Amino acid sequence: MNTGPYRVHPLLLGEAEVGRALDVFWSLTKESGRVTVPILAFLIEGAPEPILVDTGMRDPVRAMEVHRLGPHRTSPEWSLEAQLRHHGVEPEDVATVILTHLHYDHAGGCQRVPRAHFLIQRRELMEAAAPMGPRKLEIGGRELFYDRKDVAALVDELWDRVELLEGDAEPFPGIRCVLYADSHTPGSQCVYVDTQEVTCALVGDIVRKVDVNVDREIPPGLFYNLESTRRAIIDIKRRADRILPTHDPAIAASLFPAYSTKTAAT
Repeated sequence: MNTGPYRVHPLLLGEAEVGRALDVFWSLTKESGRVTVPILAFLIEGAPEPILVDTGMRDPVRAMEVHRLGPHRTSPEWSLEAQLRHHGVEPEDVATVILTHLHYDHAGGCQRVPRAHFLIQRRELMEAAAPMGPRKLEIGGRELFYDRKDVAALVDELWDRVELLEGDAEPFPGIRCVLYADSHTPGSQCVYVDTQEVTCALVGDIVRKVDVNVDREIPPGLFYNLESTRRAIIDIKRRADRILPTHDPAIAASLFPAYSTKTAAT
């Protein structure tokens, strides 16, 4: 049994309608169409000061207009501020933010935590600043789901509070950042947290659906290198007792009983 001091609290920061093809490599599923997925972040308590893993999206309108994605939604109840306050935490209480990667729905709220320091893999920030996307794509565009405003904030306004990680690190005893290069993004990292009961893996988007990507070991549909992604998922499965993705509707439903998952037909 683990003896870590930490508690992990999921935060529901919005939802998005996306294609099911994102969940399964080569669309190796009979399911098709679109699905409504949550956008989660995670609060870690038990350190001297609160720690946040990911920060949600900047603006649902930007997600639709800049990245040409499907409907995105949030609400006052799903704001970062409101979700933190459910746990007695104010935004200015957050001392550290660990970013699993820098896509728009993970790094959009960094400016809402006014004194936090940000832990990011150096490779991820470099790739986010100059992504390799072609100029014309129906979705994603040249930015490949990185938002220029989020990146600009990190390398300018927030730069003095950014700490770049060079691979695996343990910023706090019992909290480990493990780099899985060229998995979901070039510099995606998983945050392992030892709680009193289990080791939790806050995986970002390396895993989208636990039942498909982990239990059946079929990678999701959005990745940089298939073999790197498969090895990452196998390693996460070996290390963690509980895996918490950002966009798994089943996980969100188990964590938030009032959250109703929906699908939208194309």
